[in-house]
Order: sequence, then structure tokens, then C-alpha cells
Amino acid sequence: MKLSRKQWLMLAVLVFGAFVTVLNQTLVTPALPSIMAEMAVDQSTAQWLTTGFTLVNAIMIPITAFLQDRFSTRKLFVFSMATFAVGTLMAGVGPNFPVLLGGRLVQAMGAGILMPVTMTVLMLVFPVDRRGSAMGIFGLVIAFAPAIGPTVAGFVIDQADWHILFYIIFALSLVIIAASLFLVDNKAPANKGDSVLDPLSLVLSTLGFGLMLYGFSALGSAGLTLVPVATTVVGIAGVVWFFIRQTRLPHPMLRVDVLKNRRFLIGTIIGMLVQGALLAAGILMPIYVQSLHGLSATVSGLVLMPGAILMGVMNPIAGKWFDRHGPRRMAIVGMSLLTLTTFAFAILNLTSSIIYLTIVYTVRMFSMALVNMPITTWGMNALDNKVMNHGTSVNNTLRQVAGSLGTAIIIAVSTQVQNFATPDFGTAQGTMFGINAAFLVCTLLCLVGLVMTIMFVKDKPGEEAAVDEGGTRKSLLTSIMKTDVYSLSQEATVEEAMRLFVEKNISAAPIVDASGEPVGFISDGDILKRLSPRRSSFTDPIVLINRTVPDEEGYDEKLAKVMQMRASEIGAASPICVSVHANLTDVCRVLAENHLKKVPVLEEGHIVGIINRSDITQYSMAAYLAGNPDRAVYCGDGPSGQKETVECDCAKECAERRAEIPSAHPAEPQRGMRTEGREG
Repeated sequence: MKLSRKQWLMLAVLVFGAFVTVLNQTLVTPALPSIMAEMAVDQSTAQWLTTGFTLVNAIMIPITAFLQDRFSTRKLFVFSMATFAVGTLMAGVGPNFPVLLGGRLVQAMGAGILMPVTMTVLMLVFPVDRRGSAMGIFGLVIAFAPAIGPTVAGFVIDQADWHILFYIIFALSLVIIAASLFLVDNKAPANKGDSVLDPLSLVLSTLGFGLMLYGFSALGSAGLTLVPVATTVVGIAGVVWFFIRQTRLPHPMLRVDVLKNRRFLIGTIIGMLVQGALLAAGILMPIYVQSLHGLSATVSGLVLMPGAILMGVMNPIAGKWFDRHGPRRMAIVGMSLLTLTTFAFAILNLTSSIIYLTIVYTVRMFSMALVNMPITTWGMNALDNKVMNHGTSVNNTLRQVAGSLGTAIIIAVSTQVQNFATPDFGTAQGTMFGINAAFLVCTLLCLVGLVMTIMFVKDKPGEEAAVDEGGTRKSLLTSIMKTDVYSLSQEATVEEAMRLFVEKNISAAPIVDASGEPVGFISDGDILKRLSPRRSSFTDPIVLINRTVPDEEGYDEKLAKVMQMRASEIGAASPICVSVHANLTDVCRVLAENHLKKVPVLEEGHIVGIINRSDITQYSMAAYLAGNPDRAVYCGDGPSGQKETVECDCAKECAERRAEIPSAHPAEPQRGMRTEGREG
């Protein structure tokens, strides 16, 4: 991915920090029975160790966007990890339940800041066409934590006690803090001058999200009673007020206007639907395995483990597919599989085998890998880097809300159906009906996500246009590139390609299909490779001796054969192109990384120009000299023989070129495409 060693180390520290915070969450659930026995609390009280963590985590996420505008990456990361470490030590010492719960809430404060910071750095460090791979690696690490967390926790609890779990996390946190002091860049925030903390927004964010998520959680367990309903309504009102206020403030705490970006909004909604459905299996599968099949918690963990591992392995692979092919096909396949496997859970019965359950759950997690990170990356790519931190905060906040709301709906549906069916069918069958009904609701959520994916999620063409506000990038690129494009048809021969090169004094040309879309690229270098001497090597499989056979064919014979070949046979099968809305820095990277002299420029899938390395060099020098007029002079000998300051010839050319450099939105040059080797 062409990152420096220091950048890789920095990302390793950030991702490992995120891994530790996620691991911390998965370690607590297996320890709940031991904590309840030691501290004499019931299940509803002990559950606040997880519910409280989720609430505070969600509350901190909107504040994180403001903090990222005020403090450097290193300071914010160290602060969040230090806060997390303090909370971990409190929980580890934990002489009583209030101290333990307080430690968990302090942990959540640090974790709520750390996750958006890590995602923002990932999106900013990696270029747009590599973000899928970056998020895939991030997903691999994050998915590994839930896969090993319950197993590790069970082993430690069996051998020692639950306090050791927090001491291990505390030690890992200290290592990460020490490494971050040296490896994480102390990059100043880009929007520091525009960042202002509005006290009322802070109150609305904290109380609104806190009360709303608490109300959702309480509705799942207590049902439609007065307190949960009132709390939920007040919380929703606070969140709505918070969102409205952010749109009216000159310097909002959270740029909720990022939701005006259609693609980001769609990606966020699909992610919320997936998040709401994701938690269903994690909550209901242990109930099914332990309560209805009478198996141990270890077995239920083993049922979930293959799926978690597969999802972790698939995340980086899905990221690479995203970078190469875009999100559409992958997301449609993933959402289809997710819908089908969720429906398969909705038709479980008391005699369904554990093997069947494990296979369906594993396929379900595979489908999650095809949807989760790619859709998130697709939506985030629509945002400008200046608001990327606000985008990650909005995305994470709404996904947390969706997770809590999904959990509340799932538990409420399951409980109500179970209570209704138990008197007539018995406890076991009533519980089974409740699980089926809950998964049926999840299936409907997945189906909505599938329809949205088919309708709105598109592949790469046009992605850059979403972030090219006002068309400034397009104006710049069209002022530099050559708009007379000479192309070849798919049926054109090498002879036609060489005639085109000679007549038009060019060295390469794109190959296009009948609709004008690029399907290949041929250069004079491709032809020369075919005309160069070729050698064939044969290897004896027993003695492993290489014997080289020289190519006896003469140049004239080889030339005659090559001339009759199709240009598409010897050219590049998949052309490397850039969007007319691409950043000039990204164009330079594409040319440099792929060792290209020129690259086609596309708009909505069609070629509108060709940009050469020399075009960029001339523009860059003209722009530099225009801003540094003292560089455009040299000391020469005047008529008197003395040294004088004389304007060089290139300075005149640069002055002329300076007049062509767009200051805002220049008129676009006339574009034309000429196609050789085909009609029309």
C-alpha cells in the first residue's frame, strides 16, 4: 500500500489499541456469573456492566468529533488510552460492585474516543482506492477479539478469577500508551480554528443519547411501562433538538450536515440495519444452545467461534475486492446471504442440530464480512477529508443507536411471543417461538437493507464526483489533460494501432467497446515486447536442469505475425484509469505506482481525456514559478559585460502558463473523442 515504515507502525499501534478495547468488552460476559456470586448481585444488576458500557460509549462518540478538531492525534489517543487504563485498574481492583461499575464506565469513556480516532486516521492515511483494504485489515483485527475473548475469559476464570482479566487488559494498555508516545504522529487538527464547544449541545448530546439508549434497553426487559417509555421519548426529543441545533450553529460540535451527502446517508442506514440484525444471533444463540439444548456455555462459544474467525479472515479479502471491483456485487451477494441465513434461524425448531446451527451462523458471518466494512468504506469515501472525523462520529453513533434499538426490539418481540405461546405450548416450545419471531423481524430488516443495496449502491464510477464540491478538481484536471482522445476498437489490429501512433505522434491509446467504455490499453512498449527475442525454458522434473531454447524466428517474420494480431491481445486487458474528479495527488500516485507515462481520464465511465506525466510536470512547474517569481530569473552577462538580472525564456512561458491555471472555476475546454479502427 506504499506506506512508510513509520506509518505502518503508527497504524499498528492504533489498531492494537482498538483491539484491546473490543477484547475488553467480550471478556466481561463470561465473567458475569462469578461477579454475581462474589458481589451478591442479581442478573439485572450485573447486566449494567455491559449496558452501562454501551451507553457511555455511545455518549462519548459525538464529543469525539469536537475533540479531534481541538487536539492532535497523539494527545487524543494517549488521553483515551490512559482513561481506559484507569478505568481498567478500577475494575480490576473492584472491592464492590459500585467501584467495578464505575471502572467500566470510565473504560467506556476512553473506548468511545479511541474507536472513532482510529477509524479517522485509517481513512486519512490511506488513499481512496486503498481504504477498502485498510478497513479490511482493521476489521480482521477487530473481529479476532470476539472470536478469542470468551475462550480466553473462560480459561482464566477457571484457572484463577475474573480480576486477572482486567489486570491483563491494564498491562496491555500501558504497553500501547508507551508505544504511542513514539510512533503516533503529533499531527495538528485541521479544523482547530473552527471548533467551538457549545455547552447546550454537550448537554443535549449526553442526556439525549443516554436517555434514549437507556429507554431502548429498558423497553426490552420491562416492556411498555411508563418509565421506559417516558425516558425513551425524552431521549429522542433531546437527540432531535441536538441535531437541529447543530445545523444552526456556525461552529457545530458535530457536523450532522454530513448526512446531507446522499451516499453517506445510505451507507449509514444500511450499516444501521446490519448492526441491528447482527446482535440478534449473539444474544439468542446462547439461549437456544444452553436453555433449549441443555449444553454448556463453552459449547455455545464454540458454535459462534468459526463464524467470528471466518469473518475476521474475510474482512481484508473483502477490502481488496472492494478496492478492485467496487462494492455493488459484493454487497448484493452479502445482503442476500445475510437475509437467507437470518431467515434460516427464523425456522429453527427444537430438534435442529448443533452442526446445522454452526454452519448457518458461519455463513451468516461470512455474509457480514461482505457487507459491513465495504458499505461503511463506500459511504465514508463520499466525504471530504476535512469532515472525515465528523463522518466517523456520526456513523459510529447511529450504529450504536441501531444496535441498542435492535436489541430492544429483538428482546421485546421474543419475550412477548414467548409469554403468549408458553401457556398453550409449554416453556421450551414457547421460547422457540419467541426466538423464531425475533429472527423473523431481523429478516425483515435485512430485506430492507438488500433492497436499498440493489437500488442505491453503485460501483466506483462517479464516486469522486460526490466529494468534488463545485467541480474544482474537474476544472483543474481538464485544464491540464489532453482532450483530443484517439482510441482503438476491440477489433482493431496491431497494424492499425501502429498507424495511429505514427500519424498522431502518440505512444499509446485506450481500447474501447462499442459504447465507448475502456476495455484495454495498448502502448508502443507492448508491441516492442512482442518483437523482442523470446526464449522458452523447459525444466526436467527429475534432475531439475533448465534448458533454454532460443527463438529462431526472424524479425520480419515476427513483425508480419504481430501486425495481424488484435491490439487487445497484446495490450493491457484491464486499463488503469482515473476519474475526472480525482485529486491531482492521487493521479500522480497512480502514474508512479504503476510505472505509467499516461493514463485515461474518465467521466461517468467514458474517456474524456488523457493525462501524461509531462502534463503534470509542466503544470506543477508553472504553478510553482507563478508563486515564486524570483525563481524565474537568472544572472547573465549584460551588454556591458557586467552581471545583470535577466528574465529567462522559460519565465515568459511560465507567465503564459500561469494565465491558464484556474483560479476558481474556469470554462471547460471543448472535449472531443476520435476513434480509429472502428466506424463512428
